[in-house]
Amino acid sequence: MIRRVGLVVLCLGLACAGPPPVVVHSTHEKTEGLFRNVAVFPFAEGTRLSLSLEPGGVSPGDAAALVSRFVVEALRGEAIRVISPGDVEVAFKSLHREAPRADAVLAARVAASKFGASAVVMGEVLRYRERVGKSLGAQRPASVGFRFTLYSAPTGQRIWSVRFDETQQTLSAAPLRAYRYPGAGTRWLSAGELARWGAARALSAVPASIR
Repeated sequence: MIRRVGLVVLCLGLACAGPPPVVVHSTHEKTEGLFRNVAVFPFAEGTRLSLSLEPGGVSPGDAAALVSRFVVEALRGEAIRVISPGDVEVAFKSLHREAPRADAVLAARVAASKFGASAVVMGEVLRYRERVGKSLGAQRPASVGFRFTLYSAPTGQRIWSVRFDETQQTLSAAPLRAYRYPGAGTRWLSAGELARWGAARALSAVPASIR
């Protein structure tokens, strides 16, 4: 009887605590109406990104391009007008410059003048480790980390930032977390699937005060 009561208390405790957050985000300034026209800049490659990649797999540049594409998809999924990283790069080439990965003031000024952007997104991919094995039997799970920041245009003022840092968990080890993955924790995700899911979760966390 005591053991049964203990299990009930444990379950109630887990239910009350709830699943841990998937993304960590913070609002720096409250400015409404930024999501009218968002320019997504090519994501930067984190200093340790190459260490997470498999030999013969995607390159650091490919990983950064994939994650920035998933962020574009997530924005468009919320019916937001988006200027893609490719269009941003073309605009900067016309100025005989490379699209910046860190200079938010320059990025915001050019995006506003060239595209009428109300905001820009600049990000960095920290980790992109592919799973080892198949979707129904992996020896090592996928692991992805990235962060990005929303800046107002044309000022380049930092408005909102978010970080996604996830290694897929099993249902037995972390049921409350694993249940939220695509497939509800019944299969092992590829790095691409995990990153795409993370981008969507990141955008879903944008507060109403800056939309």
